[in-house]
Amino acid sequence: MSRDHADGGERRAPAVHQVTEDLVLVDVASRRVLAAAMCPHRQGKLKFGYVDDESLRIKCPLHYATFDLDSGERVAGPACDPLRIYAVLPEDGVKSSDLSALAGPPPTTPPEGTT
Repeated sequence: MSRDHADGGERRAPAVHQVTEDLVLVDVASRRVLAAAMCPHRQGKLKFGYVDDESLRIKCPLHYATFDLDSGERVAGPACDPLRIYAVLPEDGVKSSDLSALAGPPPTTPPEGTT
C-alpha cells in the first residue's frame, strides 16, 4: 500500500515486521528502524503497534506507551524505560537476513536470586 507524499511522490504505508523473538523492523518514511520487539512498560508486542509515519513514533497496543523511533525516548503514555533502538537504516541499506547481526547478542538477565 502506498500514499501520496507532499512532494508529489509516493511512499509506502508504515509496517512492522518481526525479525526475531527480540527484534522488530519498522519500515517508515524511507528508513528501517531495528528495535526491541517488546514494549519496556509491560512487554506489549510492538509488531502489533501503531506507527505514525509523520512523527516517526510507535505506539504500544497494550497501554499506549509511545516512543520516538530515532531515539527510543518515551514521548507519551505510562512511565517506563526508553525503547531500545538498535539501528536506523536507509530503506535500502541492509538485507533483511543481516538484521539480527546488527543488534548483536541479546542482553542477558541474571538468574533470579543471584543479584
